[in-house]
Amino acid sequence: MYSNEIEMYPDIIVWLEKRLKGNYGRKAKKITVIDTHDSDLSNFIMKLNYQKFFPEFTTYKIRQDITGFIEYDEKVDLVFVECKNSKLTLINLSQLIGYSCIALPIFSILIAPQGMGTTLNKLLTSFNRKDVLEYRSKRKIEILKWNENRQDIDYMNSVL
Repeated sequence: MYSNEIEMYPDIIVWLEKRLKGNYGRKAKKITVIDTHDSDLSNFIMKLNYQKFFPEFTTYKIRQDITGFIEYDEKVDLVFVECKNSKLTLINLSQLIGYSCIALPIFSILIAPQGMGTTLNKLLTSFNRKDVLEYRSKRKIEILKWNENRQDIDYMNSVL
């Protein structure tokens, strides 16, 4: 069991990189997945020299835990991951919705080994309010339960 969320990052980075390469690797020039929790997204965009792809990048003063950068010839797509080492809550979801509305990743992930808390689970499954996961048309947040032993998602207890 992870003692804190930062311990999760290396495992999640490996998993996400594999997923992104599987889904986008044929068309993308480069896929980079990095721990971005300790600095603003704008700083990582400058370090990677992606400023031309993000005209508003100086306003990206957000710190999501992990970011995937999918580089093509004419654009760079983002993927955000917010890790928690506790049951996922509406507050966690709200934080990621905010980050996602600012920088518009192609999708975002909220992930925890403990899965969803009671209120979030009830909202998404009992009341089927999956509309709250969509922050732009065809762009949404995935709520995932991480299985540390398998180093993969517990799909039966996730909302994709």
